[in-house]
Amino acid sequence: MEKELGAKKEMEELGQKRKPLVRKKEDETKKNPTFLTGMLTLILIVSYIFTLKNYEPVKNIVITGGIMVYPLSFLIIAYISKYYGFKTARRSIYTSSILYVMFIVLVMIAVMPHSNNITSDYNVVVQYIFVNNFLSIGESGFSFFYPTIGQFLSIVVSFVISHLLYATIYNALKGFTIDYLAVGLSLFIGYILDRLIYVPILYAKGLMNGANTFEYFIQILTSEFIGAIVMSVAIIIVFAIISAIKKTVEKK
Repeated sequence: MEKELGAKKEMEELGQKRKPLVRKKEDETKKNPTFLTGMLTLILIVSYIFTLKNYEPVKNIVITGGIMVYPLSFLIIAYISKYYGFKTARRSIYTSSILYVMFIVLVMIAVMPHSNNITSDYNVVVQYIFVNNFLSIGESGFSFFYPTIGQFLSIVVSFVISHLLYATIYNALKGFTIDYLAVGLSLFIGYILDRLIYVPILYAKGLMNGANTFEYFIQILTSEFIGAIVMSVAIIIVFAIISAIKKTVEKK
C-alpha cells in the first residue's frame, strides 16, 4: 500500500513539473502571429507589384500605387507591438522581409526556363513583376528576368527601417503616455521616415539617367508625405476601433 501511495505521489509530482512546460509551449505559440506575418508578406508583394503605377487623385498630387495597401503594414505592426510585444513585432518584420525576398527569387527561378518561349501567362508575370527586365547569357541568348533594383530595394529597405523604428518608439513611449498617443507619434515618425527612404531609392536611377526631373521627384515626395499624414490618421482611427472591439470581447 505504501509503495502504491509513493508511486502515485511521484506521478503527481512529475505531472506538476510537466504542466509548466506545456503552458510555456502554448505561450510561445500565442506569441507567434503567423497569420499576421503572412499578411505583412502579402502586403509587401502587392506593394511591389503596384509600386510603379502612379495615380493623381487630386491635381498636382501624384502618389505611387503601393500607398493604397502598404499603410496596412503599419496597422499590423501596431497591433503586434501592443498585443504580442516588441520582440515578436521585430521578428515579424524580419520574417516577412525574408519571405518577400524569397518570393521574388522563386518567381525569377520559375520564369527562367520559359524566358525564351514565354506564354501569355508568363507575359503577365514578366510585365507586372519584372517590368520586362532581362539579361542574355552566352551565344545561345538564354535570358532571365530580374526585378527593377530600385523598385525591389525601396520597399524592403524602407519597410524594415521604418517599422523597426515604429516598434522601438512605441515600446519606449507606451509606459510614459496613453496608448493612442504612443501609437500616433510612433506611426507618424515611422511613416515619414519610410517615405524619406522609399521615394529616393525608387527614383534614384531615373534622376541619374534623366528619365525623371528633380521637380517631378519633389512632387512625388511631397505627395507621398501628404498621403502618409492622411493614412496615419486613418490607421490610428482603425486601430482605436480594433482596440475598443478587442476590449469589449475580452470583458465578455
